[in-house]
Amino acid sequence: MKLLRYLLIGFICFSTTVNSQILIPKKDYVPEIRQSRYSFALSLISGANSDMVSFGIMRQNPDSSCEMLFLTKDAFIRQVSGNETSRANPNKINYFLEHQIDPKILNELWRLKHDVFPYGKNEQIGWGTKLGVPSEAQFELLKEFGLNKMSDYVYGENLWRLLKKINDPLWTGTYQLRKP
Repeated sequence: MKLLRYLLIGFICFSTTVNSQILIPKKDYVPEIRQSRYSFALSLISGANSDMVSFGIMRQNPDSSCEMLFLTKDAFIRQVSGNETSRANPNKINYFLEHQIDPKILNELWRLKHDVFPYGKNEQIGWGTKLGVPSEAQFELLKEFGLNKMSDYVYGENLWRLLKKINDPLWTGTYQLRKP
Protein backbone atom coordinates (compact mmCIF):
# COMPACT_ATOMS: atom_id res chain seq x y z
CA MET A 1 0.00 0.00 0.00
CA LYS A 2 2.93 2.33 0.83
CA LEU A 3 4.46 1.55 -2.54
CA LEU A 4 1.21 2.45 -4.32
CA ARG A 5 1.01 5.75 -2.42
CA TYR A 6 4.64 6.62 -3.33
CA LEU A 7 3.98 5.77 -6.97
CA LEU A 8 0.85 7.93 -7.03
CA ILE A 9 2.65 10.89 -5.42
CA GLY A 10 5.58 10.45 -7.78
CA PHE A 11 3.28 10.31 -10.81
CA ILE A 12 1.48 13.51 -9.75
CA CYS A 13 4.76 15.35 -9.17
CA PHE A 14 6.21 14.12 -12.46
CA SER A 15 3.10 15.02 -14.50
CA THR A 16 2.90 18.55 -13.10
CA THR A 17 6.58 19.28 -13.77
CA VAL A 18 6.49 17.88 -17.31
CA ASN A 19 3.44 19.93 -18.31
CA SER A 20 4.47 23.18 -16.66
CA GLN A 21 5.75 25.91 -18.86
CA ILE A 22 7.97 28.83 -18.16
CA LEU A 23 7.15 31.83 -20.31
CA ILE A 24 10.03 34.15 -21.01
CA PRO A 25 8.90 37.34 -22.72
CA LYS A 26 10.85 38.56 -25.70
CA LYS A 27 13.11 41.51 -25.12
CA ASP A 28 11.24 44.84 -25.43
CA TYR A 29 7.94 43.00 -25.88
CA VAL A 30 4.91 45.17 -25.20
CA PRO A 31 1.64 43.25 -25.21
CA GLU A 32 -1.16 44.67 -27.34
CA ILE A 33 -3.62 46.56 -25.22
CA ARG A 34 -7.07 45.95 -26.60
CA GLN A 35 -9.33 48.87 -25.88
CA SER A 36 -12.61 50.06 -27.26
CA ARG A 37 -12.48 52.58 -30.12
CA TYR A 38 -14.91 55.48 -30.27
CA SER A 39 -16.18 57.35 -33.35
CA PHE A 40 -18.97 59.80 -34.03
CA ALA A 41 -22.00 58.18 -35.65
CA LEU A 42 -25.53 58.67 -36.89
CA SER A 43 -28.48 56.56 -37.93
CA LEU A 44 -31.44 57.36 -40.16
CA ILE A 45 -33.83 56.08 -37.49
CA SER A 46 -35.57 58.88 -35.59
CA GLY A 47 -33.88 59.68 -32.31
CA ALA A 48 -35.24 59.39 -28.79
CA ASN A 49 -34.68 63.14 -28.43
CA SER A 50 -37.26 63.99 -31.12
CA ASP A 51 -34.60 64.37 -33.79
CA MET A 52 -35.37 63.00 -37.23
CA VAL A 53 -32.11 61.03 -37.14
CA SER A 54 -30.13 59.56 -34.25
CA PHE A 55 -26.78 61.04 -33.25
CA GLY A 56 -24.20 59.42 -31.05
CA ILE A 57 -20.87 57.76 -30.54
CA MET A 58 -20.11 54.28 -31.83
CA ARG A 59 -18.10 52.16 -29.41
CA GLN A 60 -16.24 49.37 -31.20
CA ASN A 61 -15.29 46.81 -28.55
CA PRO A 62 -12.21 44.55 -28.69
CA ASP A 63 -14.48 41.54 -29.25
CA SER A 64 -15.67 43.15 -32.56
CA SER A 65 -19.09 44.03 -31.16
CA CYS A 66 -20.40 47.58 -31.58
CA GLU A 67 -22.56 49.72 -29.36
CA MET A 68 -24.18 53.10 -29.99
CA LEU A 69 -24.07 55.69 -27.21
CA PHE A 70 -26.81 58.16 -28.13
CA LEU A 71 -26.45 61.94 -27.90
CA THR A 72 -28.75 64.88 -28.51
CA LYS A 73 -27.99 66.84 -31.67
CA ASP A 74 -26.69 69.76 -29.57
CA ALA A 75 -24.33 67.50 -27.57
CA PHE A 76 -23.19 65.89 -30.83
CA ILE A 77 -22.35 69.30 -32.31
CA ARG A 78 -20.50 70.41 -29.16
CA GLN A 79 -18.43 67.20 -29.06
CA VAL A 80 -17.69 67.10 -32.80
CA SER A 81 -16.57 70.73 -32.70
CA GLY A 82 -14.33 70.05 -29.69
CA ASN A 83 -16.25 72.29 -27.29
CA GLU A 84 -17.20 69.42 -24.97
CA THR A 85 -15.21 66.47 -23.63
CA SER A 86 -15.83 63.32 -25.65
CA ARG A 87 -14.41 59.81 -25.87
CA ALA A 88 -14.67 60.11 -29.64
CA ASN A 89 -12.74 63.39 -29.58
CA PRO A 90 -10.29 63.36 -26.64
CA ASN A 91 -8.02 65.93 -28.34
CA LYS A 92 -10.93 68.36 -28.82
CA ILE A 93 -10.45 68.67 -32.58
CA ASN A 94 -13.04 70.65 -34.51
CA TYR A 95 -13.97 67.97 -37.05
CA PHE A 96 -16.36 70.34 -38.82
CA LEU A 97 -13.41 72.61 -39.66
CA GLU A 98 -11.04 69.72 -40.36
CA HIS A 99 -13.45 68.18 -42.90
CA GLN A 100 -14.78 71.54 -44.15
CA ILE A 101 -18.38 70.73 -43.18
CA ASP A 102 -20.95 73.30 -42.11
CA PRO A 103 -22.75 72.02 -38.96
CA LYS A 104 -26.03 73.28 -40.47
CA ILE A 105 -25.92 70.27 -42.82
CA LEU A 106 -27.16 68.16 -39.88
CA ASN A 107 -30.51 69.93 -40.28
CA GLU A 108 -30.76 68.49 -43.81
CA LEU A 109 -30.38 64.81 -42.90
CA TRP A 110 -34.15 64.31 -42.78
CA ARG A 111 -34.17 64.81 -46.57
CA LEU A 112 -32.47 61.44 -47.04
CA LYS A 113 -35.63 59.61 -45.98
CA HIS A 114 -38.64 61.95 -46.42
CA ASP A 115 -40.13 63.49 -49.56
CA VAL A 116 -41.54 66.48 -47.63
CA PHE A 117 -40.80 67.78 -44.15
CA PRO A 118 -42.85 65.42 -41.96
CA TYR A 119 -43.82 67.74 -39.09
CA GLY A 120 -45.89 70.88 -39.09
CA LYS A 121 -46.84 73.04 -42.03
CA ASN A 122 -43.32 73.33 -43.39
CA GLU A 123 -43.45 72.63 -47.14
CA GLN A 124 -39.75 71.90 -47.61
CA ILE A 125 -39.01 69.20 -50.18
CA GLY A 126 -36.93 66.18 -49.24
CA TRP A 127 -35.13 63.61 -51.37
CA GLY A 128 -36.60 60.44 -49.85
CA THR A 129 -39.93 58.67 -50.25
CA LYS A 130 -43.47 59.15 -48.94
CA LEU A 131 -42.85 56.22 -46.59
CA GLY A 132 -40.06 58.02 -44.73
CA VAL A 133 -37.52 55.42 -45.83
CA PRO A 134 -35.00 55.68 -48.69
CA SER A 135 -35.87 53.60 -51.74
CA GLU A 136 -33.87 50.49 -52.62
CA ALA A 137 -32.09 52.47 -55.35
CA GLN A 138 -31.24 55.20 -52.83
CA PHE A 139 -29.88 52.60 -50.42
CA GLU A 140 -27.52 51.54 -53.22
CA LEU A 141 -25.95 55.00 -52.96
CA LEU A 142 -25.94 54.89 -49.14
CA LYS A 143 -24.14 51.51 -49.07
CA GLU A 144 -20.95 53.39 -49.87
CA PHE A 145 -21.17 54.84 -46.35
CA GLY A 146 -22.17 51.63 -44.54
CA LEU A 147 -25.94 52.21 -44.60
CA ASN A 148 -27.56 49.10 -46.04
CA LYS A 149 -30.82 49.42 -44.08
CA MET A 150 -32.51 51.90 -41.77
CA SER A 151 -31.09 50.36 -38.60
CA ASP A 152 -27.45 50.65 -39.73
CA TYR A 153 -25.09 53.35 -38.49
CA VAL A 154 -22.64 55.48 -40.41
CA TYR A 155 -19.53 56.26 -38.36
CA GLY A 156 -15.86 57.09 -38.59
CA GLU A 157 -14.58 58.39 -41.91
CA ASN A 158 -17.81 57.29 -43.62
CA LEU A 159 -19.71 59.86 -41.55
CA TRP A 160 -17.59 62.76 -42.79
CA ARG A 161 -17.79 61.52 -46.38
CA LEU A 162 -21.60 61.29 -46.18
CA LEU A 163 -21.93 64.79 -44.72
CA LYS A 164 -19.77 66.18 -47.53
CA LYS A 165 -21.84 64.33 -50.16
CA ILE A 166 -25.09 65.75 -48.76
CA ASN A 167 -23.67 69.20 -49.52
CA ASP A 168 -22.79 68.17 -53.11
CA PRO A 169 -25.60 69.13 -55.55
CA LEU A 170 -24.53 66.47 -58.07
CA TRP A 171 -24.77 63.70 -55.47
CA THR A 172 -28.09 64.94 -54.05
CA GLY A 173 -29.49 65.25 -57.59
CA THR A 174 -28.51 61.64 -58.31
CA TYR A 175 -30.03 60.60 -54.98
CA GLN A 176 -33.32 62.38 -55.78
CA LEU A 177 -33.55 60.72 -59.19
CA ARG A 178 -33.53 57.33 -57.47
CA LYS A 179 -36.93 57.87 -55.84
CA PRO A 180 -39.48 55.22 -56.85
